[in-house]
Amino acid sequence: MGLIKHSLAFSFATLLSRLLGYIRDALIAYYFGVSHITDAFFIAFRLPNTFRRLLGEGGFNAVFIPIFATRLREGTHRAFLNSAFTYYTLFNLLITLLGMLFAEWVIRLIAPGIAKRDYFELAVFMARFTFSYLFFVGLSSFFMALLNTRGVFFVPAFAQAVFNIVMSLCVALFSQAFGYHALLLGVLAGGLAQLLFNLPSALQHKLIPEPTLERDKDLSLLLKRLIPALLGFGVAQLSFFVDTFLASFLALGTVSYLYYANRIFQLPLGALSVGMANSLLALLSNGQEVRNNTTLAFRFISLLTVPASTGLFLLSEPIVALLYGRGRFSQEDISITAKVLAVYSLGLMFFSLQKVLASVFFARGDTRTPVLSSLFAVLCEGLLAFLFAFLLRLGAVGLAMGTASSSLIGFGFLLWRWKEKEIDLKDYLKSLLKALLASACMGLFIHIVKPSPLELLYVIPLSALIYWLVLIALKEPLASLPLSLGKSLVKKLTNP
Repeated sequence: MGLIKHSLAFSFATLLSRLLGYIRDALIAYYFGVSHITDAFFIAFRLPNTFRRLLGEGGFNAVFIPIFATRLREGTHRAFLNSAFTYYTLFNLLITLLGMLFAEWVIRLIAPGIAKRDYFELAVFMARFTFSYLFFVGLSSFFMALLNTRGVFFVPAFAQAVFNIVMSLCVALFSQAFGYHALLLGVLAGGLAQLLFNLPSALQHKLIPEPTLERDKDLSLLLKRLIPALLGFGVAQLSFFVDTFLASFLALGTVSYLYYANRIFQLPLGALSVGMANSLLALLSNGQEVRNNTTLAFRFISLLTVPASTGLFLLSEPIVALLYGRGRFSQEDISITAKVLAVYSLGLMFFSLQKVLASVFFARGDTRTPVLSSLFAVLCEGLLAFLFAFLLRLGAVGLAMGTASSSLIGFGFLLWRWKEKEIDLKDYLKSLLKALLASACMGLFIHIVKPSPLELLYVIPLSALIYWLVLIALKEPLASLPLSLGKSLVKKLTNP
C-alpha cells in the first residue's frame, strides 16, 4: 500500500491547493465576473502556466526523476544535481525573457480571434507580467522533483497552495483600489512565495544544488530523453491552446466560461490523477514491482473518478452556483459554465487513467509512446471541437465535448501500445464494475433529491457515504482503506 500512502499524501496537499485555488477563482469571479478583463487575463496566463507544466511537474520531472533516482542509489547524485540545476535554470530564464519580449506575437498566435478586439492590448500587457511567474514556478517544480525522489510529496504539492493563498489575498485586498493590476501583483508575489516554501524541506534533505557549468555524464541522457518528453507533454498541453485558439473566435466570455468550468473539473483530476501518477512514477523509478502497483493504481483511480464524474455531471449547475454565483457572476454565466462542466466531467476517468498509464511508460524511459498518444488525441480534439463548436453551433459546450472525447482517444492509444499489459485485468474490471454499480445508486439518490446550491453541503457527503456503503456491501477490498487509515491514525494518537 506504499503507492496509495504516497499518493494520498500528494493528493491531500493537491486537494488543499485546489480548494484554495477555488477561493482565488471565486474572488476573481466576484470582482471581475465574465468580462473582457477575465478573458484577457486567462489568455495571458495560459502560456506561462503551460510552460510550468512542461518545465516542471510534466515533461522535465518525468525524465529527471528516474535518472536522479538511479544516481541516488549509486551515491553519485550530487554532480548530476548541480549540473542539471544550472542548465535547467538558464533554460528557464531564457524562456521567461523570450516570453516577455515577444508577448504580443504569443497572444496573436494562441488567440488570434481577439487581435481586432479592444482588449487585445490588455492581454499583451498582462502577458508580459505573467511570464515572469514562469521563472519562480519553474524552480519550484525542480525542487518538487528532488523532494518526490526522496519520498517527500506533501510539501512540494502544497507549495501550489501557497501561490493560491498569496494571490487570493492580493485579489481580495487590492482589486477595488487597483483593478486588474491586483491580478498581476498576485501572480508575481504568489510565484515567489511558492518557490520559497520548498527551500526549507530541500535544505533539510540536503538537496540544495550548487550552480556549475560543468556537464555531468548523465546530462546528455537527460537531454536525449527530455526532448521527446517535452514534445509529449507539450502536445498534451496543446489541448488548452486548441480551446483558447477556437474560443477566441467565439463570443466574449467563452474563454472565461471554459476556464471557470475547467478549474472545477481540475479539482478531482489534479487531486487524484496527478498524485497517483507522480507516486507511481517515483516508485517504479526506484525499482518497485510493476504489475501489482499498476493494478492498484488503476483500481484506486477508477473507484474515485467514477463517482466524481457522476456527481459533477448531475450536480453541475448547483455546484457552479454555489462556487461562483455571486457578485458580477450572473445567472447566465452560471448556466453556461455548468453545461461546460457537465461535459468535461465525462472525460474525468479517462484523463486520470491516461496520466497513470503514461507514468508506466516514463518509468521505463519510453517517452515516445506518450508523445504519439498526446499528438493523436489533440488532433482529434481539434477536429471534434471545431465540428461541435462551429459546425453544430454549440459554442463553449462544443469545445468541451471535443476535450472530453480526446480523453478516451488518448487513453485508448496508450492501451493499444501497452505491449506488456502489466495489470491484473480481472481484479481491475471487478473494481470498475463495483464502482459503476455504486455510482448508479448514488446517482439515483441525487436525482431524487435534486438539491439546491446550499443543500449540496449535506447532499454531497451523503452521496459519498451511499457510494462507500454500496462498495462495502459489494465487498470491494479498497473500500476498507478509510477504516484502516482511521485505525492507524487513532493508534498513533493514543500511542505516540
